[in-house]
Amino acid sequence: MAKLTAWVVTILGVLLLLPLIGVDQLGTVTDGILGWLIAIGVLVIGLTKLARNYKLMKKR
Repeated sequence: MAKLTAWVVTILGVLLLLPLIGVDQLGTVTDGILGWLIAIGVLVIGLTKLARNYKLMKKR
């Protein structure tokens, strides 16, 4: 289940970034700096979860 959640969050982050880089067929949830912060934040969370689930990061 953790891997599925990690993939969903990562895909959500990519979908949030698409309108901000010019792919605007899907529309945008927020504009300006807030949109960038939300999209990048979600993407970082998803990638971190993926790395942890696939053991790409060192365990502390």
